[in-house]
Amino acid sequence: MPPQTRLEKSHPGIAAQPRHYGKFRAVVLDNVDPLRLGRVQVQVPDVFGAGNGRWAMPCVPVAGHQSGVFLLPQVGAPVWVEFEQGDAELPIWVGGYWVDAAELPPLAHAGLAIAPSLVLQTSGQNAIAISDLPGPDGGILLRTQSGAMIAINEAGITISNGRGASIVLAGPMVSVNEGALTVV
Repeated sequence: MPPQTRLEKSHPGIAAQPRHYGKFRAVVLDNVDPLRLGRVQVQVPDVFGAGNGRWAMPCVPVAGHQSGVFLLPQVGAPVWVEFEQGDAELPIWVGGYWVDAAELPPLAHAGLAIAPSLVLQTSGQNAIAISDLPGPDGGILLRTQSGAMIAINEAGITISNGRGASIVLAGPMVSVNEGALTVV
Protein backbone atom coordinates (compact mmCIF):
# COMPACT_ATOMS: atom_id res chain seq x y z
CA MET A 1 0.00 0.00 0.00
CA PRO A 2 1.44 3.45 -0.88
CA PRO A 3 2.74 5.51 2.08
CA GLN A 4 0.36 8.41 1.29
CA THR A 5 -2.62 6.08 1.70
CA ARG A 6 -1.46 5.24 5.21
CA LEU A 7 -0.98 8.94 6.01
CA GLU A 8 -4.48 9.75 4.78
CA LYS A 9 -5.94 7.21 7.14
CA SER A 10 -4.48 9.01 10.14
CA HIS A 11 -5.06 12.53 8.79
CA PRO A 12 -7.28 14.77 10.93
CA GLY A 13 -10.86 14.69 9.73
CA ILE A 14 -10.62 11.10 8.42
CA ALA A 15 -12.45 8.47 10.48
CA ALA A 16 -10.07 6.52 12.69
CA GLN A 17 -9.44 2.95 11.64
CA PRO A 18 -9.47 0.19 14.27
CA ARG A 19 -5.99 -0.98 15.26
CA HIS A 20 -5.04 -4.61 15.93
CA TYR A 21 -2.13 -5.10 18.33
CA GLY A 22 -0.63 -8.36 19.54
CA LYS A 23 -0.44 -11.77 17.90
CA PHE A 24 -3.38 -13.41 16.15
CA ARG A 25 -3.83 -17.06 15.21
CA ALA A 26 -4.01 -17.55 11.45
CA VAL A 27 -3.93 -20.29 8.80
CA VAL A 28 -1.87 -20.21 5.60
CA LEU A 29 -4.11 -20.20 2.51
CA ASP A 30 -1.35 -19.81 -0.11
CA ASN A 31 2.46 -19.78 0.01
CA VAL A 32 3.24 -19.01 -3.64
CA ASP A 33 3.88 -15.28 -3.45
CA PRO A 34 3.40 -13.58 -6.84
CA LEU A 35 5.91 -10.92 -5.73
CA ARG A 36 8.43 -13.57 -4.55
CA LEU A 37 9.07 -11.81 -1.23
CA GLY A 38 8.34 -14.73 1.10
CA ARG A 39 4.82 -13.53 1.79
CA VAL A 40 2.05 -15.99 2.59
CA GLN A 41 -1.67 -15.46 2.20
CA VAL A 42 -3.28 -15.89 5.61
CA GLN A 43 -6.75 -16.19 7.02
CA VAL A 44 -7.05 -14.33 10.35
CA PRO A 45 -10.63 -15.01 11.53
CA ASP A 46 -10.45 -12.67 14.55
CA VAL A 47 -9.65 -9.72 12.28
CA PHE A 48 -11.02 -10.47 8.81
CA GLY A 49 -13.64 -13.14 9.48
CA ALA A 50 -13.73 -16.55 7.81
CA GLY A 51 -12.63 -16.98 4.21
CA ASN A 52 -10.95 -13.62 3.71
CA GLY A 53 -7.22 -13.91 3.00
CA ARG A 54 -4.53 -11.22 3.04
CA TRP A 55 -0.91 -11.36 1.88
CA ALA A 56 1.34 -11.10 4.94
CA MET A 57 4.98 -10.01 4.80
CA PRO A 58 7.51 -12.30 6.52
CA CYS A 59 9.37 -11.45 9.71
CA VAL A 60 12.69 -13.31 9.63
CA PRO A 61 15.70 -13.30 11.98
CA VAL A 62 18.13 -12.14 9.26
CA ALA A 63 17.57 -10.50 5.86
CA GLY A 64 19.98 -8.70 3.58
CA HIS A 65 21.01 -8.28 -0.05
CA GLN A 66 20.87 -11.84 -1.49
CA SER A 67 21.23 -13.31 2.01
CA GLY A 68 19.17 -14.26 5.00
CA VAL A 69 16.87 -16.93 6.37
CA PHE A 70 14.14 -18.07 3.97
CA LEU A 71 11.50 -20.45 5.32
CA LEU A 72 7.89 -20.82 4.22
CA PRO A 73 5.07 -22.59 6.04
CA GLN A 74 2.93 -25.05 4.10
CA VAL A 75 -0.63 -24.32 3.02
CA GLY A 76 -2.86 -25.14 5.98
CA ALA A 77 -0.14 -24.50 8.56
CA PRO A 78 -1.03 -22.49 11.67
CA VAL A 79 0.93 -19.22 11.94
CA TRP A 80 1.06 -16.18 14.18
CA VAL A 81 0.24 -12.85 12.54
CA GLU A 82 0.82 -9.29 13.74
CA PHE A 83 -0.04 -6.02 12.03
CA GLU A 84 2.42 -3.20 11.35
CA GLN A 85 1.47 -0.35 13.71
CA GLY A 86 -1.80 -2.21 14.27
CA ASP A 87 -2.92 -1.60 10.66
CA ALA A 88 -5.04 -4.54 9.45
CA GLU A 89 -3.97 -3.82 5.87
CA LEU A 90 -0.31 -4.51 6.77
CA PRO A 91 -0.19 -8.09 8.12
CA ILE A 92 3.13 -9.74 9.05
CA TRP A 93 3.52 -13.48 9.61
CA VAL A 94 5.98 -13.85 12.47
CA GLY A 95 6.16 -17.60 13.01
CA GLY A 96 4.26 -20.81 13.40
CA TYR A 97 3.05 -23.03 16.20
CA TRP A 98 2.14 -26.66 16.75
CA VAL A 99 -1.36 -27.63 17.82
CA ASP A 100 -0.14 -30.74 19.69
CA ALA A 101 3.11 -32.59 20.47
CA ALA A 102 2.56 -35.15 17.69
CA GLU A 103 3.11 -32.38 15.11
CA LEU A 104 6.68 -31.63 16.23
CA PRO A 105 9.55 -33.01 14.12
CA PRO A 106 10.45 -36.39 15.71
CA LEU A 107 14.08 -35.32 16.21
CA ALA A 108 12.88 -32.47 18.44
CA HIS A 109 12.14 -35.01 21.18
CA ALA A 110 15.72 -36.36 21.11
CA GLY A 111 17.39 -33.64 23.18
CA LEU A 112 17.51 -33.01 26.90
CA ALA A 113 14.96 -30.68 28.46
CA ILE A 114 17.78 -28.40 29.66
CA ALA A 115 19.53 -28.51 26.25
CA PRO A 116 16.95 -29.35 23.58
CA SER A 117 18.01 -30.24 20.06
CA LEU A 118 17.93 -27.64 17.31
CA VAL A 119 15.96 -29.19 14.46
CA LEU A 120 15.21 -28.02 10.93
CA GLN A 121 12.97 -30.53 9.15
CA THR A 122 10.87 -30.44 5.99
CA SER A 123 7.50 -32.09 5.63
CA GLY A 124 9.29 -34.69 3.47
CA GLN A 125 11.38 -35.68 6.54
CA ASN A 126 14.70 -34.25 5.31
CA ALA A 127 16.35 -32.97 8.47
CA ILE A 128 19.27 -31.28 10.15
CA ALA A 129 19.57 -31.80 13.91
CA ILE A 130 22.12 -30.38 16.33
CA SER A 131 22.21 -31.80 19.84
CA ASP A 132 24.39 -31.30 22.92
CA LEU A 133 23.65 -34.82 24.19
CA PRO A 134 26.89 -36.57 25.16
CA GLY A 135 28.27 -39.51 23.20
CA PRO A 136 26.89 -40.92 19.96
CA ASP A 137 23.39 -39.45 20.50
CA GLY A 138 24.68 -35.87 20.32
CA GLY A 139 26.42 -33.88 17.62
CA ILE A 140 25.17 -33.00 14.16
CA LEU A 141 22.91 -35.14 11.99
CA LEU A 142 22.02 -34.51 8.34
CA ARG A 143 19.38 -37.00 7.14
CA THR A 144 17.33 -37.42 3.95
CA GLN A 145 13.88 -38.90 3.55
CA SER A 146 15.41 -42.04 1.99
CA GLY A 147 17.62 -42.67 5.03
CA ALA A 148 20.92 -41.38 3.66
CA MET A 149 22.74 -39.52 6.43
CA ILE A 150 25.87 -37.94 7.77
CA ALA A 151 26.36 -38.01 11.54
CA ILE A 152 29.16 -36.14 13.30
CA ASN A 153 29.53 -36.77 17.04
CA GLU A 154 31.99 -37.70 19.79
CA ALA A 155 32.19 -41.27 18.46
CA GLY A 156 33.35 -40.08 15.02
CA ILE A 157 31.82 -39.48 11.61
CA THR A 158 29.38 -41.82 9.87
CA ILE A 159 28.29 -41.49 6.25
CA SER A 160 25.55 -43.80 5.01
CA ASN A 161 23.55 -43.96 1.80
CA GLY A 162 20.60 -45.59 3.61
CA ARG A 163 20.83 -48.69 1.42
CA GLY A 164 23.68 -50.58 3.07
CA ALA A 165 26.78 -48.66 2.03
CA SER A 166 28.55 -46.79 4.82
CA ILE A 167 31.82 -45.24 5.86
CA VAL A 168 32.65 -44.85 9.55
CA LEU A 169 35.58 -42.80 10.81
CA ALA A 170 36.24 -43.58 14.47
CA GLY A 171 39.53 -42.58 16.06
CA PRO A 172 42.36 -43.64 13.73
CA MET A 173 40.18 -46.27 11.98
CA VAL A 174 38.12 -46.10 8.77
CA SER A 175 35.52 -48.81 8.21
CA VAL A 176 33.72 -49.25 4.89
CA ASN A 177 30.43 -51.18 4.66
CA GLU A 178 30.43 -52.40 8.27
CA GLY A 179 33.95 -53.81 8.25
CA ALA A 180 34.09 -55.20 4.68
CA LEU A 181 37.17 -52.97 4.40
CA THR A 182 38.97 -51.57 7.42
CA VAL A 183 41.87 -49.14 7.29
CA VAL A 184 43.85 -48.60 10.46
